[in-house]
Amino acid sequence: MREESEKTEGLPGKIKVSVCIPTRNRANFIGEALESIISQSGDNVEIVIVDGASTDNTAGAVQKYQEKFKNLVYYCGKENGGVDRDMAKAIELSRGEYCWLFSDDDVLKPGAMKLILKEIESVYDVYLSNVTVCDFYMRPLRERFWLSRKVNNRVFNLHNKDELIEYFNCANSIGALFSYWSSIVLRREQWKKAGYIYEFEGTAYALASSLFSLFKQKCRLKYIRSSLVFWRNDNVSFQDEGGLVKRFLLDFDGYSKLADKFLLEDFKVRNAFLGVMRREHPWYSVIHATSLINDQQGWLKFKNKLIAYGYSPVMVEFCWILSRNKSLVGIAVKLKRKLIRSGKLRSGLFLNDKTI
Repeated sequence: MREESEKTEGLPGKIKVSVCIPTRNRANFIGEALESIISQSGDNVEIVIVDGASTDNTAGAVQKYQEKFKNLVYYCGKENGGVDRDMAKAIELSRGEYCWLFSDDDVLKPGAMKLILKEIESVYDVYLSNVTVCDFYMRPLRERFWLSRKVNNRVFNLHNKDELIEYFNCANSIGALFSYWSSIVLRREQWKKAGYIYEFEGTAYALASSLFSLFKQKCRLKYIRSSLVFWRNDNVSFQDEGGLVKRFLLDFDGYSKLADKFLLEDFKVRNAFLGVMRREHPWYSVIHATSLINDQQGWLKFKNKLIAYGYSPVMVEFCWILSRNKSLVGIAVKLKRKLIRSGKLRSGLFLNDKTI
C-alpha cells in the first residue's frame, strides 16, 4: 500500500478541493465516508487521509478505495499525534485550492461536492454549511442549523466588527464557531497565513484558533444554508453520562481561551461571542449536566464557569436545585432520547438548536 510522507506530485488535473480526513482506528466507518466522497468526485478532487498510528485495519480499509480513486493520499504516522495535529498535517499534504475538513465517520450527501465546486468559484475564504443529524446507523433524525433559521445563503465579512457581532448574534450553536469539521471548507492560502497554533494543541480547538486568527485579516465567510453532510451523532466519546460534564468543560475552556486570545480587546464582540455558548448549552442542558455532579467542589467549579459565560446566577442556582431531583431528570432525558430517535422531536425543548 502506498504511504505518503510528502506531497504527491504529478497527478493529472488541477485539484480544486482536497477532502482532509484525520483518522485513527475507524476501519469500520471510514469506508462509508470514502464511498460517499469518491462516488461524486473527479480529477479535480483529492482525498488526503492522515492516520494517527491506527492499531486496527484502517490501512486495509483505505487501500481498497485507493485502488479505485487515484487522487487518494494516505499518510500513516508512526505515533498518535492527536486529531488536531493530524488535521493540520492533512492540510499541509493537500494540493487543492480549498480544503474540506471532514470527519472519518460522516457521510457526504449526494450532490454536495458538485455544489461546493460551484460555490468556490466565488473565491470566499471560508464556506460553512449545515448538517443532518443521524443516529449511529446513519438514520436521519433532524436538520441542524448553525445560524438562525431566518438566515439564508449570505456572506459575512468577519473582519468587519459590526458584521462579526451580527454573525455571533445569528449563531444558534458553536457549530458556527468552527467546532464541527465536516461543515467547513476553507481556502488553503488562508490556512497557510494562519498556520497551526500550537498553544491550542490539546484543547480540541486548535483548528478553530487558526480560523479565528483570520478575523483581523480579510476574512469572508459564505454561509450555505443547505445541509451537505450526514453527521453520525452517536459515535463520539462524550455520549456516556460522565462525558457530558467533560463536554461542557471542554467547550467552556476552549472557547474561553479563544476569546482571551482573539477577542479580548472589545467587550461588545466578546459578549456576543460568549452568547453563542449560552445558546449551545441552554438551561435544560445545564440541568442535565449539573445532575451528574455529586461533589461540592465540582459544582463550584462548574458554577463559576457558567457565570463567567454570562449565565444568570439566579438561573444557575435554579438549575442546581432542579438537578438534585435525579429521578425526574432521568425521566426527562429518557423521554428526550426517545423522541429524538423516533424523529418526533426536531427542535425546541431538550434540543441544543434553538428554534428562532
